[in-house]
Amino acid sequence: MNQNYNYNSAFLYPKQPTSAYEVAEMAKQRNPIIETDKNIERCIVENQYQTQTLNETQKILNENAEIVKQLSQQVKSMEESSNKQYKIGLIVSIVTGLFAAGSFILALIQIFK
Repeated sequence: MNQNYNYNSAFLYPKQPTSAYEVAEMAKQRNPIIETDKNIERCIVENQYQTQTLNETQKILNENAEIVKQLSQQVKSMEESSNKQYKIGLIVSIVTGLFAAGSFILALIQIFK
């Protein structure tokens, strides 16, 4: 048998092997239909996995967005509260300063009497 025989062209159509060598060569050859089906199945499984991962990621992103929204509302309310506290502190400081100035003036008046 010729060693340069092209087994790929010999087995393009189904035939019964006539020797153990032909059986071995046929076993080595690819079956494009089966491999294509396997590749398609692998692609479908991978696509389903990626879709599931993307859906989970989207869910996590939506939860994060809701948490960030709540945090921004809390920060806003804390800012409003701190502004009120600052204004109250400023008013108390001014009133305290007025009392201190009044006390100082009264002390000066009593000293010079």
